Amino acid sequence: MRSLPILAPAKVAGWNLVEKIAFAAFLFWSAAGLTFTLGRISPDTIAHWPVPGWLIQFVHLCQQTGDPILILLAFINTHLHAARQWTPAIARRWGLIVLVCAFGIETFGTITSLPFGDYHYTDRFGPMLGVVPLTIPFAWHVVVTNALFVIRTVAPHASRLAEAALAGLLCTLYDFILEPFATTVKHYWIWAGGSIPPLNYVAWFVLSALLVRFFAPTLSSRFRLDPRPVLILVITVMIFLAGELT
Repeated sequence: MRSLPILAPAKVAGWNLVEKIAFAAFLFWSAAGLTFTLGRISPDTIAHWPVPGWLIQFVHLCQQTGDPILILLAFINTHLHAARQWTPAIARRWGLIVLVCAFGIETFGTITSLPFGDYHYTDRFGPMLGVVPLTIPFAWHVVVTNALFVIRTVAPHASRLAEAALAGLLCTLYDFILEPFATTVKHYWIWAGGSIPPLNYVAWFVLSALLVRFFAPTLSSRFRLDPRPVLILVITVMIFLAGELT
C-alpha cells in the first residue's frame, strides 16, 4: 500500500488568476460547443438571422476547429491542476513522458497497425506531425492524467498495481465513448474495414495502465476536492455524446 504524505489540508486551495482564466475559457468553449451542437446551429443556419457578423464567424470557428481547441484548453487545465497537486517541475516531467510516449506509440501504431489495429489519421483533428495530429498526444495527457487523479481521489489507499488497473479501466471507458464520435461523426481517424477492433480497447487498457504504473509520480494529491479532473472528463464526454446524438 502506498503511504499518503500529509502535504496540505484536504480542501481546495484558492486558484490563482491563470487557473481561473484557463478554466473559465474551457467552460466557455465547452458551453458554446454544446449549444451549437445540440441546437444544430451552423453558419448556414444563422446566415439570415439578425445577428452580427462576428457571431457567424465564431460559429464557423467552432465548427472547423472546435475540438482541437477544446483538447488544447483541456490540456492546459489538466497541466495546471497537476502542477498544483504535485509541483510544477513534477507536472512538467510527467507531461513530457506522456506526450513523448503517446506520440511514439501512435506513430508506431499508425505505421504498423500495432498495438491498436489498422487505422490512419486524417487532417481534420489539427496540424499533422508526421502521421499523427499534434492534438493526439495532448488528448492522451488529458485522459490519462485526469483518470489518475480521479482514481487517487476515490481510492487514495489503493496499491500502485490496483491504481494502474483502475486508471486503465477509466481510460478505456473514455475511449469507448470517444471512438464512435471521432471515427463515425468527425472522421478524425479511419479504421480499416470501417469497424473498431476489440484489440483497440485492450491496447488502451494495457498502455494507459503501464504509463500510470511505471511513470506516474508517487506523490499523492494534495487537494483532493479539486473538481477539475472530473469536470474535464465529464464535459468532454458530454460533447462527444452530443455530437453522436445529433
